Amino acid sequence: MTSPDNAYLDELQGEWNMAGTIGDRPVRYRANGERVLQGGFLRLHMVDVSVPPKYEADVYIGFDAKAGDYVTHWLDRFGAAGARVVATGKRDGQRLVILFPYAEGAFRDTFAFDAKSGAWSLLLEAQGRDGAWSTFANYRLERPVSEGNASHPDR
Repeated sequence: MTSPDNAYLDELQGEWNMAGTIGDRPVRYRANGERVLQGGFLRLHMVDVSVPPKYEADVYIGFDAKAGDYVTHWLDRFGAAGARVVATGKRDGQRLVILFPYAEGAFRDTFAFDAKSGAWSLLLEAQGRDGAWSTFANYRLERPVSEGNASHPDR
């Protein structure tokens, strides 16, 4: 039987349309969530829809049952320097808050699952020198609408 913490991550599996903003600039990605490394991690692969893509990332999230928290690695096109920091986080209901303690300023990623719609939100915040948090990026992940299965008439 799957634990509630792993079942939560499993909701991220599959194909996603990911739209949002970085600062005030709109962005769109295709995303795919899948279990990897014999199920030990959920990998969320994101790639910009621009041709050629301007951004690509793999986010690995796993639940450590012994420690009772989530461990996250964010690997992206900017290379190894940003991958030095391992994040940890806790889940409260449908919200998972992950903290990346970068030396130049922490990042806080908040995943929130809306069970009713099946969509996710992802809020990335940066901590300033004064300790205050500000929005770095904000995304919504929704399932692609297939032909003949348009749940929203405006799509």
